[in-house]
Amino acid sequence: MARVREVDKKHFDEVFTRTIFETEHPVVRVHPETGERTLVLGALVQRFLGIPKYDGQKLFDILQSHITAPENTVRWNWREGDVAIWDNRATHHYAVNDYGDQHRIVRRATIEGDVPVSIDGRCSVTRVKVTKQPPIRRSHIHGDPAVIDYAPALSTCTS
Repeated sequence: MARVREVDKKHFDEVFTRTIFETEHPVVRVHPETGERTLVLGALVQRFLGIPKYDGQKLFDILQSHITAPENTVRWNWREGDVAIWDNRATHHYAVNDYGDQHRIVRRATIEGDVPVSIDGRCSVTRVKVTKQPPIRRSHIHGDPAVIDYAPALSTCTS
């Protein structure tokens, strides 16, 4: 496994783990532009609602094996100057660590998108949102520095 530089870990922690969401997504969503049905899965899935944990793990394994089957994947053979762009609404990204000691440069742009909608018209719902604050010196501020927001159900779904 590649070693992560401390500065990269710190940046990741500050950017990607500062806000924690617990969101219910449909397992199958309808792509808003193409109408294609796609699976909403990946390493961040914790459970399937209404399914016992053991059965949910088996279901996850089956669906994940479909997504990662060679006939459903693209393997990019990088050349200098290449730029890869994909639609995260219909693509499961996994970077293979096959570049040895070479430095991997990633510049990522994420565009805020639509709220996933299931095949029966139900929208993703944010149940919990927790924002971690940067460390605060107690000598300057009194009280609990933690901020916890319980977000209401998303109302931006137009289906």
